[in-house]
Amino acid sequence: MKNKSISFSFSFILDNIKSKYLNSKISLKIAIYFSILFIVAIFALTFIYEHINRTYNTEKLKQSSFEALDTAEASTNLIIDNVSNASKMIVSSDDIQNNLKNIDIQSDLETQYNINKYLTQFTNFNPNIASIYILDNYNNKYYSENNTFKSFSVDDINNMKWYKEVLDKQGGFILKLNGGGLFHNKEGSYESYVSFIRIINDINTQEKIGVLIININEKAFYDSIVSVSNKYGTKLIIEDENNHIITKPDIDKQVLSEAEKEKAYTENKGFIIKRLKNKDYIISSIKMANNNWNLISVSEYSQLREQSNYVKYFVILFIVVNILLITFGALGISRMITKPLTKLHSSMKAVKDGEFNTVDIETYNDEVGAVKDVYNLMVFHIKFLLNKIRDDEKFKRKAELDVLMSQIKPHFLYNTFDTISSLALSGENRNVYEVIKALGIFYRTSLSNGKDIITIDEEIKTIKSYLMIQKVRYRDKFEVIYDLDPSCSEFKIIKLVLQPLVENAIYHGLRNKKEKGIIKISSILKEDFIQLSVEDNGCGIDEERLKDILESSASGIGVRATRERLKVFYGAECSFSITSEKNIGTNIVITIPQKEVE
Repeated sequence: MKNKSISFSFSFILDNIKSKYLNSKISLKIAIYFSILFIVAIFALTFIYEHINRTYNTEKLKQSSFEALDTAEASTNLIIDNVSNASKMIVSSDDIQNNLKNIDIQSDLETQYNINKYLTQFTNFNPNIASIYILDNYNNKYYSENNTFKSFSVDDINNMKWYKEVLDKQGGFILKLNGGGLFHNKEGSYESYVSFIRIINDINTQEKIGVLIININEKAFYDSIVSVSNKYGTKLIIEDENNHIITKPDIDKQVLSEAEKEKAYTENKGFIIKRLKNKDYIISSIKMANNNWNLISVSEYSQLREQSNYVKYFVILFIVVNILLITFGALGISRMITKPLTKLHSSMKAVKDGEFNTVDIETYNDEVGAVKDVYNLMVFHIKFLLNKIRDDEKFKRKAELDVLMSQIKPHFLYNTFDTISSLALSGENRNVYEVIKALGIFYRTSLSNGKDIITIDEEIKTIKSYLMIQKVRYRDKFEVIYDLDPSCSEFKIIKLVLQPLVENAIYHGLRNKKEKGIIKISSILKEDFIQLSVEDNGCGIDEERLKDILESSASGIGVRATRERLKVFYGAECSFSITSEKNIGTNIVITIPQKEVE
């Protein structure tokens, strides 16, 4: 119960803070946004910098440790190469070859003296060589030594595990720690040696005539890598192929043990950061290509970590980039906050074009919310007033239309009746019938039972009846062409739209034309609009006369009245255009939207 109460209180506090923030002033919102953004950016910058710095340092330490190992390998190989060169001089020496080939069973003292003296030259002039032994095929031993080891018997060599290995090398060499167990230190001596062993073959027959063993001081290897260790700040360890340590620095036993374990997990090259005794250690290793020895590097991460100019420059660049990001982020936040104001501004600009739409944006009890509410209320009142004016205008136009419909020029009826009388006197009873029938259809469809809205098909019927009367009256002075889109026939429009245009074509275009004229009535569906047109090839209308027609209501319901009625019913979406050329003809085009009129 207590936990629920705490949870409810915490939620209530958060909701209260959120509510106060959302309803605060814009300036305070921006200040809070900037503060949060800056804090997040600083934390992110610190975290990323530490990650990059550690990654870079780790890569640098990895590179440094492998450079140390490569340098140590080169130094170690140099010692072995020097000894190898010395061994080649010994095995190829004429004195050694002749003495070993000419021994029967037991060498004489002179031979032993000569060989020993020759070997002593190498031990005296190469401080890395501790001792040299030559064993011939008759178990005779020749040497130059420092008496560090106990004596050993020649028979021991044939029993050594490496003996067959060196034979298989066919003149090549092998390296064994302390002769692979052949040599043992005297009491009180703890020195170790690396034994360089190779077979001495007859140069001519390539048959074995002896075995050469050169013992290299372990100190020689230690001295060769200690300078490398100091240069790179690391501890280096050399192991033979059997994982026997040849040289090791002063290093903690646990660290040394872990270093050997990590080395065992890799075949040729390895690198790892290991935490031991609350310290991070860099452990890397390589396997030497020439002799399968292992070189291991151990160093403390904290001692080797250092920043380079590259990292500093990168950090500076990173900070600059973050500042730019923060700047652009702030601009984005500012835009987000001012977006409602932008929408309000756009909506206000649209009012100039007659678009009175309320703004539907999410706001709170701040300045933007207050402006939006006042603006929407204002737009609502304006739309209400405009709709009222439009309704009043429609009512007025309807009243005017009713008056016009009741006052369709009497002379149209008089002329029609005169035409009927003339036809009757002439005995053209058929034409009398057609004219009376057309007159009835015209009035029936034009009055349309009091309806103001009829289909385009009904409007065309009205036009056809009207034109039937006019064609009889003017004795076929013109022809009519209908180009009607069937898809438009059931579309509803206000009535008596086309009749004034047809009347205009007859009275102002074709009546005074000597040749037979043509009236073309068209309808076509274009996307969301319907286009109606009345075109004639009459005399055409000059600009001044066209202006009089548009401003006059003298002919029937009138072209001007038709244009105004369309504007009232359809608004700005409707277009009304007249194009006319002298002695070519006139074309009147009406374009109305596909929507139901009221």
